[in-house]
Amino acid sequence: MEKRLKKTLARTLRWSNTCLKIVLTSVLFIPPVLALKYSPPRADKSGLLPVAAPVAKAQAVENQPRETPRPKELVKIYSIVKSNGPAIADREAWKVSNVILDESARRDVDPMLVLAVIKVESGFHNRALSPMGARGMMQIMPETGKYLSEELFRVDGFKTREFMPHHLDDPILNIKLGVYYLEGLKRQFRNLSLALLAYNVGPSEMQNRLENNIQFSDQYASLVLDTYREYRNTKAPAF
Repeated sequence: MEKRLKKTLARTLRWSNTCLKIVLTSVLFIPPVLALKYSPPRADKSGLLPVAAPVAKAQAVENQPRETPRPKELVKIYSIVKSNGPAIADREAWKVSNVILDESARRDVDPMLVLAVIKVESGFHNRALSPMGARGMMQIMPETGKYLSEELFRVDGFKTREFMPHHLDDPILNIKLGVYYLEGLKRQFRNLSLALLAYNVGPSEMQNRLENNIQFSDQYASLVLDTYREYRNTKAPAF
């Protein structure tokens, strides 16, 4: 009986030792195995992570360079151009607005005055054609356009193709010439109303009327000046 008990005890001890070894082995080796099996989530074909994607995307957007805000006066010019010419594409409206702002600054002419002349002359239609043959947004006669192109080349080195009347249908060229013309008339007549009347009837005709005391209507100048005041009082929209 004692001999059987010893055998049973020995088997129990051997079994206990075996279990202990298994437990120790598990403690020592299972965590590294699990660590090897774990791998961080990989990006799919779209390059986005299943969980971290929103954060990464937000950071990417945050790190993108922000668009430089446009000058307030440019935004105001654009809003007037678009409100008067809704059919003008946005890209074209911004180009027209930029050239009005740049040429007005260069020639020391208020851009709101340029806009007022455009409104009265053509209603912002770049292909407007008068019965007398004046063309484009600022309604420039072909002979005047040719002269102004030559003058701009002499003064600023402004070079264009050999001048043709239909070139005045290009709003960028038309505005460049028109603003330069308006500046010259302001210097010549030293009075804004007279300069506007000369823009309408021609400087030679205006000078002749003044020298010979010929009466003339100031309706055109009044219309432009009223529009000018309206535009000056217009607030720039928020963009």
